[in-house]
Amino acid sequence: MLSTDKKIFEEKSFVRQRLLDYSELVDNLCVIVLNLDSESYKKIRIGEKCTVYPTNSTSKFLYIFDAIKIASNIKEFKSTNKKKIDLITAQDAYETGFIAWVISKKIKIKLELQIHTDLFNRYFKKHSFANFFRSTIARFLLSQANHIRVVSKRIEQSLPKKIQKKPITVVPIFTSSNLIQVSAPNFSLKKKYSQFKFIILMMSRLESEKNISLAISAMEDVIDIFPKTGLIIVGEGSQRKNLRRLARRKGLEEKVIFKKWTDDPISYYKTADLFLSTSNYEGYGLSLVEAIVSKCPILTTKVGIVGEVLSGNNALLCEVGNEKCIAQSIKNVQQHPELAEELKEKAYNDFMNKIPQSRNENLALIKEGWSKAIGDELKV
Repeated sequence: MLSTDKKIFEEKSFVRQRLLDYSELVDNLCVIVLNLDSESYKKIRIGEKCTVYPTNSTSKFLYIFDAIKIASNIKEFKSTNKKKIDLITAQDAYETGFIAWVISKKIKIKLELQIHTDLFNRYFKKHSFANFFRSTIARFLLSQANHIRVVSKRIEQSLPKKIQKKPITVVPIFTSSNLIQVSAPNFSLKKKYSQFKFIILMMSRLESEKNISLAISAMEDVIDIFPKTGLIIVGEGSQRKNLRRLARRKGLEEKVIFKKWTDDPISYYKTADLFLSTSNYEGYGLSLVEAIVSKCPILTTKVGIVGEVLSGNNALLCEVGNEKCIAQSIKNVQQHPELAEELKEKAYNDFMNKIPQSRNENLALIKEGWSKAIGDELKV
């Protein structure tokens, strides 16, 4: 497995626990972490079956050579008996995907590529030259894969027709819905921001592809009719200063509240009146799922799990970039509070019926995908 996630080296991290779960699906799990030597990690063993190898590369350009060297020297590769590496899986279909493809060719093993973002979406490709390049190289790499794992049906349906003929498994990002359901909020947004009668929540990285400026611009129209509407934006990112500047320029400083990222998102979801997402593209949209399970009504652009879980029957939907639709939807839900109640219950029920609700179900899908990749059923 190729990864860039350094949290693997944190003893109590969720990522490390996830690797332990994965290792129970196989005889041996070897994880190569692409990292720089300034971080200086050491090879570690997690449980009885998982070994993690840091590349400790002197440059990102050397990731590929260091990963190949490590992969070539893992003892399972050297073995001549049945205990050999059968599969390499990468967390994306471009940077780590390319390295995984080279290793699969050099050592002659099967290749699985994962897709976590909507990389063939036109907004993804137009976002930057780097994204256009990623989408281009992904088209080639996916054609070389023995199996493709995607996080949503939206991504599966967006794949080029030739690639759709390959073995594909849809594995949603696992969310502990039971934990969210039983978690009581530690505070109330209504009490914290008593100046607002209606509170809209955004939980997002503050990056341009999230198009949060669209939400701020829409607020200008909303407060003309509902002046006690507040927008709480929780997150960090490179656009923070620009977004704050935009709010000031539109005279919305007191209506738009910026908060740093939180370890307690559930208290926000469970005490807001509406969850808003204005993203240009999403592979899945974990925040949408967390809002659904928290029973917070949703207004979103048509991205991520829209079409798979969310629809016009259980959420307020707008086309990407449609500011008028966003503003009008916010006004509609305030004019018809019964609508919000109806939508959140429908979204919750639809999610519970359509998405795997246990970690074991989720792991079973991953194991099924690996079996497809190697052309045999995994028996551990």
